[in-house]
Amino acid sequence: MTLKKLADWAQSQINNTAQSEVRPDIGVTVLQLIDELEQLQNRVKELEAKQSTLA
Repeated sequence: MTLKKLADWAQSQINNTAQSEVRPDIGVTVLQLIDELEQLQNRVKELEAKQSTLA
């Protein structure tokens, strides 16, 4: 599932136009996004630490 599809799904929930269905793929996608975000946050911390040692 792409971020666009996830955004469309979320908007349909907000608009109350979504059909009732079980979507485990959305749970998986959210967990994948969380993992990616955590990896990016760790990378930022590494870069900030490296930057502070160079300054």
